[in-house]
Amino acid sequence: MKNVYSGSVGTMLALLILLAGTVSAQTTVSGTVTDAASGETLPGVNVLVRGTTIGTTTNLEGRYETTLPAGAEELEFRFVGYRTREIDVPPGTTTLDVQLREDILGLDEVVVTGLASSIARSNLANSVETITARELADISTNQTLDGALNGKITGAVVTSYTGAPGGGLSIKLRGITTINGSAQPLFILDGVIISNAAIQSGVNAVTAAAAAGNPAQQDQPVNRLADLTPDDIETIEILKGPSAAAIYGARASNGVIIITTKRGRPGTGVQFNVAQSLGFATISNRLGVRQFTEETAIVQFGPADPADDATAEEIAEFEEGVDRIRQMFLAGQARGFINYEDELYGQAGRLSTTRISAAGGNESTTFYVSGVIKDDEGIIERTGYQKQSGRVNITHRFSDRANVDVSTNYIHSIARRSLTGNDNTGTTLGVSLAASPGFIDLRPDANGVYPDHPFNPSNPLQVRDLADIDETTNRFIGSTRFTYNLLQRDNQALQVIGEGGLDYFGLDQSAVFPRGLQFYQGQDLPGQTIQGRTTNLNTNLRGLLVHSLNLPNSNLFFSTQGGFTYFSQDADQTTAVASGLLSGQTNVDQAASLQTDQFQLSQDDRALFAQEEINWANRIIGTVGVRAERSSLNGDVDKYYTYPKASVAINVSNFDFWNVSAVDLLKFRLAFGQTGNTASFGSRYTTFGSTTIDGNLGITINPSRGLADVKPERASEIEGGVDIDLFDGRASLELTVYRKVVDDLVLTRQLPPSSGFATETINAGQLTNKGIEIGLNLVPVQSDDFQWVSRTSFWANDATVTRLDVPSFTVLGGGFGASLGLIQLEEGMSPTQIIGIDDRDGDGVADAETYLLGDVAPDFQMSFFNDFTFWDNLTLTVFGHWKSGGDVINLSDFLLDVFGTSADWDANAEDRLASFGVSAVGFVQDASYFKLREVGLYYRVPARFLGSAIGSRVRNLRVGVSATNLL
Repeated sequence: MKNVYSGSVGTMLALLILLAGTVSAQTTVSGTVTDAASGETLPGVNVLVRGTTIGTTTNLEGRYETTLPAGAEELEFRFVGYRTREIDVPPGTTTLDVQLREDILGLDEVVVTGLASSIARSNLANSVETITARELADISTNQTLDGALNGKITGAVVTSYTGAPGGGLSIKLRGITTINGSAQPLFILDGVIISNAAIQSGVNAVTAAAAAGNPAQQDQPVNRLADLTPDDIETIEILKGPSAAAIYGARASNGVIIITTKRGRPGTGVQFNVAQSLGFATISNRLGVRQFTEETAIVQFGPADPADDATAEEIAEFEEGVDRIRQMFLAGQARGFINYEDELYGQAGRLSTTRISAAGGNESTTFYVSGVIKDDEGIIERTGYQKQSGRVNITHRFSDRANVDVSTNYIHSIARRSLTGNDNTGTTLGVSLAASPGFIDLRPDANGVYPDHPFNPSNPLQVRDLADIDETTNRFIGSTRFTYNLLQRDNQALQVIGEGGLDYFGLDQSAVFPRGLQFYQGQDLPGQTIQGRTTNLNTNLRGLLVHSLNLPNSNLFFSTQGGFTYFSQDADQTTAVASGLLSGQTNVDQAASLQTDQFQLSQDDRALFAQEEINWANRIIGTVGVRAERSSLNGDVDKYYTYPKASVAINVSNFDFWNVSAVDLLKFRLAFGQTGNTASFGSRYTTFGSTTIDGNLGITINPSRGLADVKPERASEIEGGVDIDLFDGRASLELTVYRKVVDDLVLTRQLPPSSGFATETINAGQLTNKGIEIGLNLVPVQSDDFQWVSRTSFWANDATVTRLDVPSFTVLGGGFGASLGLIQLEEGMSPTQIIGIDDRDGDGVADAETYLLGDVAPDFQMSFFNDFTFWDNLTLTVFGHWKSGGDVINLSDFLLDVFGTSADWDANAEDRLASFGVSAVGFVQDASYFKLREVGLYYRVPARFLGSAIGSRVRNLRVGVSATNLL
């Protein structure tokens, strides 16, 4: 690249002489870049003149050629998955061949630090988690992306809404950050803010589960992160706290997960990838069933003994009831008792995933195209998850100044569910199972007629076989990013970036319960169809200016960015519940009664932001930034709330005085940041409700009063840590401690009846989270024949309600009452504490007060990733996850105890049930576990065998087996 000069005619000659001197001082260097271990050439390596914007990439043969300007003496070679090399170029050098070593521990990876900038991990001032494509999809085949993330994010608590096919997980980063709002992170896919909404299915009309808490969780919804395909993803970066996520503003209080999908590389030719995985899913941990005798069957399910003064008629009824149970038991004994746990959950569901992709391109255009067909069955008959997905990513370079990136993804999926989860009507499979001893027969006869359940209002086999619950999704996610280099000099550059994208999905839900189901007996309007339609459109735009400047002879590098963002969300959910359905019909117009509910959401956010990064010779790196944002969800829609950030990293090992050869990197870091969390839609309004007066429609005031000046919650975090790399990339340690304070919690409090309202929304309260995160990465063994890579992570978080301006209250959906345990929000205590009744004085009666019985949050978590490679071709990967502590309210145990079907009835259950109403201790149980989440054993066929066996076009063939949740 030549310098460009302009000036008057009077100075033209001097400038020409100077230009000629500059050109004569330039040096053209060329060479080949290869893998240090295998010797294979590496196409697509970035070659950059150190301290400038001048650079190139290696071609298909790994060759490069670049020109060093006057004074330049160093080249930087950077390639994904390899250690970055900075090599001095002596004067007169024209040929320079370079070998790159694999970056086994990811020490030289590049991470996002702003909306348009990135930084080498060695200079990073925050703890940012990175999950690679190999960790996501190369070990085992997970059903969904959120399932693939489970246990792999240091500092995260991942819980499941449901075990049904299609997923449904909740991810919380660094503790609790809100009480009534969304606790999900902000998900960004290729620059698009995507929805991870968990949408209720509407089956609450049958189960009445919402009477016990949050309908969205009680309905066990599928969240939309399940739509994404893990195999399409290149990297996932997790900004876990406000100190890293502040630049994303008022939706980043719960952290930010940045997902980048795969793209083609120039000069690599066209590479195809075809993969087929087959497997099965089975139940891994059974609750067990009680083994009845005739005597215990009569005691448990027979009538109560008549009183001493019972009449002859009462005694006859008792004897008849006993005889009926005896006949059931004898019949069951004759044809073999039925294990209803295996009957309902014992299917070996077939799993099939077919993937095909192609990537490549030339110097001007690169592409990545993929397609996925997934067909997974559940462990319950007639359940499953099917998905067809297609992706096209294209990058086109118009010139040295301009290029455009386009990403598109279309997903079509069908989730077939069964009636599972909590309920208050005895209709779901889990509740019915608890009431189903093995000596009764609930299977249909030869004519397909199901018998009535003698001990429950619903026959679970009938519900499983005749009820249909389906969810069909059509989704499109697309983004375009245009980059133009307004200015490009040897020591500075100015880019303008325009980016826009959208995420649209339409979700059609259908649940049909025929009128012949047992639980409709005696009802006026038997038979129901529930039809729901949800549409959601997220759109976002960003305009950015990015300026980079390297001051000559100063070792100072400045990176400045600023711009604006716009985000809009429009959602519309309509649910129609039709009752009194005609036999054989499914349409809502074929019913006697119709109830329709509609919820609409509209949100518009606008923000301005600026960030400055200063790097002094990779020794001291400081960053300051601020975002000013306004939202239509705030009380004052025109007010801008500011979210600042500041950080500093000191690389001690890069100073001249450092001479410890065993320590490659010693870095201390400190960061501060603030983010927000807007109130839920409609919090600032007091809305109207509908009513009927004397047969005429009317309106009423909603019993919940809005807060006209509601403002967003604000999370402030300070984070400090140290990073150490040792023994030339063979070991690394990352230690982080943090303290996060969330102010202005948006809460709902009770009001006195004289106010005319039941509740109101207020900003009141404060949460504090303190935690520690440790990551240890090792390469204990590295030889020509064997390599062992080990990653161990530890994390713990302690949360406290440090201020509560309202009386203590039960969290929405937080438990089943004091008799079983509930989650109580109380000042000075954990926001996830479980309280309940107990008999501490031993008088056989529950005490007047409630006691702390446990906590949902775990004490700590650890993950263990071990990758063994034998002879470069055989790999064994084992990933384990340990959660220590954390309690659950075990409703399953309670239901089994109530019906007398608990597997441990003779050991513990009878005592547990006897304590019900006196103590909840027996039902609040430790939820610690160790899971062998993923195991993969694969063999890569050596390249020398492929040419002769199946043709030279196949470059890589890998076969193997894998398993998830094996232990």
